[in-house]
Amino acid sequence: MRKTDLSDLVDFPRETLDVELKGWLDLADRVAQAKLAKHIAALANHGGGYLVFGFQDDESVAPTRPVDLSAYNRDAFSAVVKRYLTPTFQCDVSIVSATSGLDYPVVRVPSHGAAPIAAKADGPADDKGRPQGIVSGAHYIRKTGPESAPAQNAEDWQPLIRRCVLADRDALLSDIARAVQIRIEPERPGTDAVLAAWHDASANRWAAIVANAPTFDWPVDISANHCQLSYMILADDGVELPAGELRRTLEDANRDVRQTVWTGWSMFYPFTRPEIAAALHPEHDDGSGVEVLESNLIGDGSFETSLPDFWRFAADGRATLLRPYREDRRSGISFSGRTSGTWLSPETVLRETAELVAHARIMAERAGGTSVAFRCTWKGLSGRMIDDFGNIYWSPGRVARADQRTTSGTWDVPAIVANWHAVVASLACPVLNLFNFEGCGEQLVAGLAPRFVKLSS
Repeated sequence: MRKTDLSDLVDFPRETLDVELKGWLDLADRVAQAKLAKHIAALANHGGGYLVFGFQDDESVAPTRPVDLSAYNRDAFSAVVKRYLTPTFQCDVSIVSATSGLDYPVVRVPSHGAAPIAAKADGPADDKGRPQGIVSGAHYIRKTGPESAPAQNAEDWQPLIRRCVLADRDALLSDIARAVQIRIEPERPGTDAVLAAWHDASANRWAAIVANAPTFDWPVDISANHCQLSYMILADDGVELPAGELRRTLEDANRDVRQTVWTGWSMFYPFTRPEIAAALHPEHDDGSGVEVLESNLIGDGSFETSLPDFWRFAADGRATLLRPYREDRRSGISFSGRTSGTWLSPETVLRETAELVAHARIMAERAGGTSVAFRCTWKGLSGRMIDDFGNIYWSPGRVARADQRTTSGTWDVPAIVANWHAVVASLACPVLNLFNFEGCGEQLVAGLAPRFVKLSS
């Protein structure tokens, strides 16, 4: 059984501002529905999060486990949202397997948009006529405890209003970009050498880790078949992120990235499982350099993960991730009928580049950055053919003859906000062009973007 970051929620259950644990509920009960609506509204107003069923408040496994989990489905939660909340939105539901072998329902709650989520109806009245679970007109948020409670003062409202303004700003800038056809030129001399050195040094560190993992098992040569996605935040006075806060900062950024890409296997995700938890390291093996938060999902080669990622995030705003291709997993054969190492998914290339760009933009905003430089490398392309997961059909017979492609560019943060589709296209389309893939551009990225927030293979 392969692990995902959703599995982390059930292997190590914990209530946080992003996660609400619930026991086994009768979802047909109106009081239970009203209480769930309150938590869903609060998570949405927090910027998104998860409802995890099957656990008690003390994080122990809940008793009286139902035999059938089919009642925990998307339609059931959609009905709760429609009955009690406005504006309405869609929650996704996944049945996630824990290491114990037990399955648990996990509800993925998206963020609010330009308007906060409000309760539009009272919950069922108790014997004294008081509404139970939820009160019409309230705007619920996540508070320390954690708990879901109405926003009551300026301190409660400030982060919610800020996210609403940012959501409205992003939409407005995107509209302006489309209306006036803003051209974004990836030109910023003087940064390529620094980012290239970080990119290459991180690749060498990863190669050494792979070489020292004697039991690591992957269907193809991972050192020759992988992508590396890097960025560097730039600011007039440099970037300084407190090393001791990097984990929490990345957790917060991960929540915000979900508005653009949300697959169940996030980039730069700081797992809590002890053997794969991110840890601080010095930048260089001799102990010098800035502090770097590093996550190694290869280890000694014995870990079971969905993808054996290796990533590093430096306190000065440099980041890199090395990842083998999803298409090369043994499970990939069941999707395409092709053997590992023989195909590449255009949607995955574009989606992962979009996730990198979204992550970089969000971290730059948090760090006070003015622009972001990117460097992306894909290796092991020669002989691969275009194909895809799911129901996307691309014309057959498109095979790459070149084995690798590196792209780079630097964009101001407002330009990334205004037209991230163009940034993604500039970085990713040169890879697909090696396959004689016609029509790759910002319009294709924009057309595929709604698929980026659905659980992927």
